[in-house]
Amino acid sequence: MNPVRQLAFTLGSLLIGGVAMAQRVTPTPELRDFSEQRIRHQKTLGLTLGSFALVNIAVGAVAAGQTTGETRYFHKMNVYWNLVNLGIAGVGLLGSRKKDPEAETLADAVRQHENMKQLLLVNAGLDVAYIIGGGYLRERAETHPDKADQLRGYGTSIMAQGGFLLAFDLVNYFIFKKRGDKQERLLLSASPNGLGVVLPIR
Repeated sequence: MNPVRQLAFTLGSLLIGGVAMAQRVTPTPELRDFSEQRIRHQKTLGLTLGSFALVNIAVGAVAAGQTTGETRYFHKMNVYWNLVNLGIAGVGLLGSRKKDPEAETLADAVRQHENMKQLLLVNAGLDVAYIIGGGYLRERAETHPDKADQLRGYGTSIMAQGGFLLAFDLVNYFIFKKRGDKQERLLLSASPNGLGVVLPIR
């Protein structure tokens, strides 16, 4: 290959690569809306869980100092539990702030959407386990009278917190599914070259 043809080939390759890069970082309005909607929803999840946690911590901290017996332990566990919830909400909010809808490809957006649905379902399964665990603590109170108040208080708190989280995760799963799956199908059907990978659509 002579030098002129080699130069032309190199410039052509760079031009094609630049076009491909521009396509990757400039999503269509539909894709951008799909990504932005998911990111907004993730921020709402974090803010809702964080607000719920802060209220529980404030109320629990005050009430634990003003009550006795089973009720005191109930409020104490609410504080402990929601310190964890607050941490989870904070991590989620920080993660959502780093998301850039302009930088997401179709494959990225679909993967993130499916991951969120899967995460919410896994969390729902854990929530059921929390409720069962809380019930188990209350049951143990019958055979441990010396710790009955603590076991019943902690058990009731864990059951209540697990019940809230179960409703929270399931409601948000169905919101993601109903709103996002339709957009996802439209984006995939409109893609001229397909996605290039097989992803489960739940």
